[in-house]
Amino acid sequence: MTAADRRTLFRTFTEEIASTLAALDRFAEFQEEASGGPACTNWRQDTKERLADLRAAVNRMDDADFGVCRECGEDIPPRRLLAVPGTTLCVACKSEQEHALAIP
Repeated sequence: MTAADRRTLFRTFTEEIASTLAALDRFAEFQEEASGGPACTNWRQDTKERLADLRAAVNRMDDADFGVCRECGEDIPPRRLLAVPGTTLCVACKSEQEHALAIP
């Protein structure tokens, strides 16, 4: 992974963290005004999980193995890291892992 890729990922992750925190604040205000039901609870939980993944990715960015597949050692494409910040596997290795876990 290039230094430019790392900078772009860092900037994108930190921007998403800020916007996610703002969305959670707006949600809290909304929740005080009205009952959002189960869908809102699911959204909030999913959003908090995404936030935790983003923060963990930012914290790992200085590690030498950030963005490197733990199975094959190849670089994980930045687009995959944007989609799944917590990933430690490239698409091929993740597919292989899921295939191995599949019930026949």
